[in-house]
Amino acid sequence: MVRTTETRGECQPDILTPLRMHPSDHQRAISGNRPRAGLGRLGLVSINTWLIVVNIVVFVLNNVVLSQHAWPVHAGTYFSPGASPEQIARARIDRQHAQLADDGTYHCPIFDPLGVTTDLLGRPTFVQIGFERFRPQPIIEAFGHFSTSKFWAEGQVWRLITFQFLHANTSHIVLNMLGLLFFGGLVEEYLGRRRYLAFYLLSGVCGALAYLLLNLAAYSMLHAGVNVRLPFLLFDDPYTPLVGASAGVFGVLMAAAFIAPTAIVDLLFILPMSLRTAVYIFLALAIFNLYIGGRNAGGDAAHVGGAIAGAMLVRRPYILRDFATCFGLLGSGESARSTRKQSGANRAPADAADIDRIIRKAVEEGTESLTAAERAAIKRVAAADEP
Repeated sequence: MVRTTETRGECQPDILTPLRMHPSDHQRAISGNRPRAGLGRLGLVSINTWLIVVNIVVFVLNNVVLSQHAWPVHAGTYFSPGASPEQIARARIDRQHAQLADDGTYHCPIFDPLGVTTDLLGRPTFVQIGFERFRPQPIIEAFGHFSTSKFWAEGQVWRLITFQFLHANTSHIVLNMLGLLFFGGLVEEYLGRRRYLAFYLLSGVCGALAYLLLNLAAYSMLHAGVNVRLPFLLFDDPYTPLVGASAGVFGVLMAAAFIAPTAIVDLLFILPMSLRTAVYIFLALAIFNLYIGGRNAGGDAAHVGGAIAGAMLVRRPYILRDFATCFGLLGSGESARSTRKQSGANRAPADAADIDRIIRKAVEEGTESLTAAERAAIKRVAAADEP
């Protein structure tokens, strides 16, 4: 889940971990006969495998190898209400006398070099007119985490992607990677490798944007003088770091619930129920916690954003194909081949709506119910996704 605390937001699937799919043949998982759901294809060359590997490597580098190499991350400059424009223009920051604050950040005093007063002992001292705040973080996390201010005010757009590969601690990454292990292979088989990568990253991006919008809306109200805490709005510190993969994992869960809705999973490892029911329960809990502004409300904003994106994108795979082509995940030659393969008038329809209908038919009635033309259409789309 994305856990937003006073000092860190963590995309951590802490309520999703007890959701376990039974290992079995994936083809039975999409046959519509209420099977025990399988892991899907998780080969060494699968995108899902590489996502897990990259997350683990980044975690080891950030949290073990480079954990002692902290980087001071700027977290805002604040001036006293009475500071004049002239004082602000000539302000100086004293970084040698930083003080640790209750929120885990350090405050460096800002003083006016022309303003002199006396302290309690009668000694001359400069007039403090504000402070600069910074937060020490491991170096990879310092440049990779997402926050409202880093993205919106400082324009660091790469953080929409990089935050998805950072994790706070061992349990954090284990829970997220279990979500990918149990469900990612299933979704990758359904979408194809390149579209799955686009799907996963876009779900994570939408999770961060959901957090951003609700955080900006809250601070816009405060700036306008409306001091009312409305439901769903996030009044977190705009410099709160957001890290973790579960906005994307939540998107994967929503896609899995669409692909194999009647597959049986074990909730809390003992309570069997359909995958669709389990995922919708988790989504409802996230929405409720966001509504009441509970602990990790900011994290749940990202979960809801990732879930909404996942539910939409799995039903519109042509968006993923266009995204993959635009960002080079599909070469222009591959895109052209895909277009030619799907454009023949004497072939079964292969546009997005027809492909979605065919796959839904396979899920609900079994693959044996598909006609020869429908099978051919599925094969052409799958071939278009391969290198």
